[in-house]
Amino acid sequence: MPTNFPIRVMLVDDNPRFRAVLRALLERDDAIVVVGEADRGDRIVELAAQHDPHVVLMDLSMPGVDGLEATLALKSHFPGIEVVMLSMSDDQEGIGSVLAGGASAFLNKSTPASEIVDTLKQRSSARRTPARWISADAT
Repeated sequence: MPTNFPIRVMLVDDNPRFRAVLRALLERDDAIVVVGEADRGDRIVELAAQHDPHVVLMDLSMPGVDGLEATLALKSHFPGIEVVMLSMSDDQEGIGSVLAGGASAFLNKSTPASEIVDTLKQRSSARRTPARWISADAT
């Protein structure tokens, strides 16, 4: 179901250069807007509430709270937000853990930009609405 508003993406990676490159690549596509960035996973729930993303593009390996822990926290509060995990590794066991932990896709950081954009579009297409996401504990 096509929509006339962009996919709201939040970037979470401890490398500021990588985040800047990702932002530049993603925003070349009119269907995507980067709404926020974080350099660590421990603020993911707060930032998701603030920035209202459809999809979070998250690094698996970060100091402190890693991408898997951050995904678990995010999904417990905002189960409708999709997480696409990025990693330098293609470890099959790690990929399985990430997907079991709530991420909806796993990509290597060397994945071409066009494939990252396509993945974001696929993961968000059924979940984009103009309404804000509802937190699991907001009743």
